[in-house]
Order: sequence, then C-alpha cells, then structure tokens
Amino acid sequence: MCQSEAGTTSLAGKKQRRGGSGYERVRQSWAQQDLDEPEPCVVAMKRIARCNPCCPQDAGSIGDECDDGASSTRGDGSSDVEVGSSRGAPSGSSYRNGGSLSVRDEAAAIPPNFVELGPDNPWLVCRSPDHGGKLFWLHRTSQETTWRQPLPRLTPLPKWSTVHTPMRESAFAVVDPFFYGAPVDKSDSKARTGICGTRPQPTQLRRTCDTLSPEHQLYPKRFFDKVGVKRFVMCEELKYNGQRRRDVPDLASGTLYIDVGDRAVRRKRHSFHHELWHMVDYHLLGNAFEAHDAEWAECNPEGFSYGLGGKHMRTDSSSSQLSSSPSAEFLNRYSTSSIAEDKAEIWACLMCYQQVLKTPALQAKAALLKKRARNICSEIDEKWWAKVIHAQQQLVDHWEVHYADAHRGRAFWCNWVTEERRWDQPADTLSTA
Repeated sequence: MCQSEAGTTSLAGKKQRRGGSGYERVRQSWAQQDLDEPEPCVVAMKRIARCNPCCPQDAGSIGDECDDGASSTRGDGSSDVEVGSSRGAPSGSSYRNGGSLSVRDEAAAIPPNFVELGPDNPWLVCRSPDHGGKLFWLHRTSQETTWRQPLPRLTPLPKWSTVHTPMRESAFAVVDPFFYGAPVDKSDSKARTGICGTRPQPTQLRRTCDTLSPEHQLYPKRFFDKVGVKRFVMCEELKYNGQRRRDVPDLASGTLYIDVGDRAVRRKRHSFHHELWHMVDYHLLGNAFEAHDAEWAECNPEGFSYGLGGKHMRTDSSSSQLSSSPSAEFLNRYSTSSIAEDKAEIWACLMCYQQVLKTPALQAKAALLKKRARNICSEIDEKWWAKVIHAQQQLVDHWEVHYADAHRGRAFWCNWVTEERRWDQPADTLSTA
C-alpha cells in the first residue's frame, strides 16, 4: 500500500486550479490510439519533512512514516507545506547560487548520501541512514524535499468511449520507459527502491481501462473526494521495494498505481476494490490502520492474532483461494495476514461477489464495512448496494488460469467463486493460458 509525492494532475489548456492538496496541471497531448510520443504531464510538488543528516538545515521537520508490512509505506502529511509555483530553496541552503544553479553547479551540489534518479530527472534520492534506510527525495534546483516518492512523468488517457469521463479525468499513463524511487544498490539486495515500474503497452492499457471503468463508475464521486483518492497511475512491471505487486496505493498522496499487465479479469476487478479499501482505511485511521479494532475483533475467533502482513504471503499462490480459509471467520488464508488485508478482502467481495460471504462472521464483517462506508458518504446506502449487486450479476467471468506442477506445468482453469476446475478453457472466460 504505499508511498509517494504530493501534488495532483489535471488536463492542460485549462487554468491552474486549486484542488485537494496541490495544483493540477497537465498538457493534453497523446494521440487517440498512440502511446509512443506522449507529452509529459507537469506536476507541482510540495516541500515536506527533512532528513536531518542528509538535507539543508532549514528544510523542515521530520514527518512520520510508517511501513504497513504489506504493500507500501505511508507518510503523515500533517506537516506538508505547499510550494506550488513559488519554489524557493530553503534559507541557509548551501546549494543556492543567486537563486539558480548552472548544470555544472548542480552536478557538484549533490549532497552526501544522495544519488541521481537519472540524467534527465531533477530529483535526487537518499536512503536515510538515521531512519532505517527510508527513501528521502531532494529536488536539485528548487530544493524541495519530501518523504513521498515523486510521481513519474504522466500523460492523460486517450478519449476512449469505453472509459467513462470521471475515470479518464483521474487516470494517467506513465510516460517514462521505466521509473523507480531509488536505483538498485548492488551491494545491498534489501535496500529500498520504492515504487518501480515501466511504461504501459497501449493494448494492455486499453484492456485494463475497459475492465476497470465499470468498477470505478460504481462509486459516487463524493466517496473518492472524501477518502482522498486523487489519481490512478497506469504502468506495467509494478514493484514495491523489489517485490512484484499488482497494484500499489500511495496512501498519503492519494495515488493508486495499477499494473495493466495481462492477468485474469477477476483479479483486476478484485484488486482494484481491495486497494481502494486500504485508502479508505488510511482516511479513517491514518497510520493506525493496522491497530486493534474492537468491533472487528468481535467477529474473529477468541484469542486470534493476525500475521506479519500481506507481503509475507505473496509467495503463497493459494492463500487467496477460498478453499485456503482456516476457519469460518476468514475469507481465505491471506485475510489472516493482517487486519488491513482482512478488511480489504471483505470489501473486494462486497463489490465483486457478495455470494461468497456466507458465514455469520463474514456477514458481520461486511456489515461493519458497509456502515463505515455510509458514514463517509451517505450515497452508499441500500439503494446503491442494490445497484452494485445488479452489476455483479452481469459480470460472471471468475475464471483464472493456474498451472499444475504434478502435470508438468499443464494449464488449467479454476473458478474463484465456485472453485470448479477444468483442463479446457471455459467458453465464458477471457483468461487464456
């Protein structure tokens, strides 16, 4: 779940407007069907938190950052200072030279412990030795500093008729061939690299946007606004600190990174709603989203304790299957990894296939989430849930491709909801081996 920049994006050609936690500006360019030569989107950044041993004296105070043990890191944005278009270097900074730096000065001005993100990237990154190797960024010319990973260059989606307008306005594709929070440290395989990925291929981008547009359209706009969801960043080969991920929510910046790579439609839909609930959890609880929840605990077995987080179950390919559930209180084994993952799995089922929430404990957990969602946005009422169920009934492709080790890796299809298995591809699925 996440970590990144601050600032938002919007379509260019329009006047700069204030929205949420930053100014939004982006140049609409991209040809209708072409990703090859897109114009970058220009994103305003903030100056927040200072890493004492690495940064100029007056860069600010250190903001809290908490590793969630599952999908990513969060920063406490309480100390954010908006810079907007006025981006002066901190007073007392030794990197100033009459308010600007020459290219030679910039190269010479890289402070200790910082490295470049790339020859054309204005950001420097440091693995802070005083904060467990957490990543900290410094803009080499403006001297902005942040614990949140700066966004890669982005471009708006084409005006595809199959993607509804509100999603097109908040979704962007990565422009750079690849991006990362920090380069790989060859001397330390465990060193953080942040959120990493590559530019999406046009075909996969279109297919994923077509899949997720109906899911996005279910939510009231007010719901996204209330929980701070600002943008969706489409990419491929998504990783967080070297670990492969489907989607990564950067909670503090309101950004959901989505890998558009080829995977089952069922998984894309499920993962979208799963990660959205992580963003809701962050809105409700801040960095305490993994803390004890008395109401929730009443639905669990007496004396039960969650595991160490979802990241420790990612190599367990069967942990997401319904058949892996250790007891009637949990949807699957993955749900036992942390309270945040338990909630996110229940929400994903509420949005995709409520029929699998069969036991009294699962239904009680679902009722709790429905109550909390309605407290956030009154539009999420029983009438709205009836619309969600109707949408679920139209989407019945729950098949996924798996490979049987006992049969030399032969492909077979498994229906996630019914758990039916077939050697031959079902006629009603788009999932191919």
